[in-house]
Amino acid sequence: MMKRFLLFSIMAIMALTAYAKQAKLNVESLFDGRYNNDKSVTISIYKNNGNYYRGITVKNNPKIIKAIADAIEKDKPRSKDYSDYRGEEGQYTSLQILNNGEIIYIGLQRDKQGGAFFFIQGKEKAFK
Repeated sequence: MMKRFLLFSIMAIMALTAYAKQAKLNVESLFDGRYNNDKSVTISIYKNNGNYYRGITVKNNPKIIKAIADAIEKDKPRSKDYSDYRGEEGQYTSLQILNNGEIIYIGLQRDKQGGAFFFIQGKEKAFK
């Protein structure tokens, strides 16, 4: 009886740990400080009322825009919704990733002038 209780307890702890997993997205690594001193990049990070937002604006730096697009591509298999739109104004890519019962929204807008805006946003719980 005690062995069953211990086994059940261990399994319950493992299940809860698996359920509350960190997002660990490839796009999150873009905020590791590598672009902090780059003049072509503006970084924004906000936490407010349980929401978390990070954004990168890039001007005329195709190498960084490609790095962002590559990170999004690596996270794409985890998305529950994905869209990629190309039009006269440019290209817009978005995905939604479900983590810890919350949705993480990711978007990249590339314009024809060589600029881009990237963001990742969601409830703080989604990133824990």
